Amino acid sequence: MGKIAVLIVDDSFFMRRVIGDILRADPDIEIVGEAADGVEALEKIAHLHPNVVTLDIEMPEMNGVETLRHIVARDERPAVVMVSGFAPEGAEITLECLRLGAVDFVAKPSGSFSLDMSKVAEELRRKVEAAAAANLQAKDAAKESASKSPVPHEPHYHKESGVVIIGSSTGGPAALESILPMLPANFPYAVAVAQHLPSEFTDSFLGRLKKTCQLPVERAEDDVPLKPGTLYIVAGGTTTTITERDNRRVFAVVTNTVDIQTPSVDELMASAAAVYGNKTIGVILTGMGSDGLLGMGRIKQTGGATIVQDEASSVVYGMGKEVVEGGLADHIVPLSQVINKVNELLQ
Repeated sequence: MGKIAVLIVDDSFFMRRVIGDILRADPDIEIVGEAADGVEALEKIAHLHPNVVTLDIEMPEMNGVETLRHIVARDERPAVVMVSGFAPEGAEITLECLRLGAVDFVAKPSGSFSLDMSKVAEELRRKVEAAAAANLQAKDAAKESASKSPVPHEPHYHKESGVVIIGSSTGGPAALESILPMLPANFPYAVAVAQHLPSEFTDSFLGRLKKTCQLPVERAEDDVPLKPGTLYIVAGGTTTTITERDNRRVFAVVTNTVDIQTPSVDELMASAAAVYGNKTIGVILTGMGSDGLLGMGRIKQTGGATIVQDEASSVVYGMGKEVVEGGLADHIVPLSQVINKVNELLQ
């Protein structure tokens, strides 16, 4: 495979130059072109056939969201990484871009005209490389599944007072929006989700899930007891674990903004296994890296069950691959069958 061909789309000449310099530092990446708005970007995509497009959101003529809609409608299309200034309202827009088909995003550290992009240089290069290898067909399938808004039936459960821990990264928001509404209203376990996202995105992501899920959706806060039949979203920028205090099973939340891959899936899973033992179910979805490998191992050691999303339905088969190759996956299933498998284990 040759170099990763990248088209940079940003209305700022300065930002195009900075992003280009960052990516050129990677010998596996080649900048094949630049565009100042969406209209120009679509023209250059047709002629240059890049593997990856880095796409700003706020641009004249055609903004990043509309440009993305046009890109994902193409039969042959590049992977898209959103690179945009962050504002509170931007979290919802970025999550919508991930739902529409963007593989990942990188937030400019200090707004649209960012002088400190060096802070995210490694993250940008890593995510462009991951996007180039992403399974875009799996991304489409997750988006289509989420749009159907399934109405789950209520199976008869025989197990109670356990926990399901779900970990995901690249491709995870769309995957989670696809499967979490499938959890029925009478689900007997607590469910905690660790999705790699910045802390500023937690409330927006939680709000989106509240609109579609059958279970009540809450933020995992420090000293909050885990309740059966409740879905908890763990905040980015934290190390969140489960512990026992005064005969209560509660979350313990510590702010940790150093590692970009937060919240830690490993820490959450390992702590859940220590508290819930064989009534722990671990689920690893799409994502790059190895976060979750240690945690799934701890779940197996305490007699719990492990489920991994299969390669064919994963946007990035990294986290799941690590678990499978480590011999720690009890069940390997397509994304559409993950909740069905969880239900089977509880009946």
